[in-house]
Amino acid sequence: MFGGTSSGACAEYVCVRQTVVAKPANLTFELAAAVPTAAVTALQGLRDHGRLRPGHRVLINGASGGVGTFAVQLARRSGPR
Repeated sequence: MFGGTSSGACAEYVCVRQTVVAKPANLTFELAAAVPTAAVTALQGLRDHGRLRPGHRVLINGASGGVGTFAVQLARRSGPR
């Protein structure tokens, strides 16, 4: 199992209620831990800092990395041109 906390804490053990999912068997714990970190970083960059809204244009430089991959997916779902 792996997951995260709303406070952004990183820990070996954590008590959570609903933010835990089964770790895919083909991922190491280190790789599984990187997934939510990359996703939240992309979300914060687009939504909070970039204030991305439907109809906005966005250029994602470095879209082949972890954060960039999530940024492309999140930007596409937000409806920019």
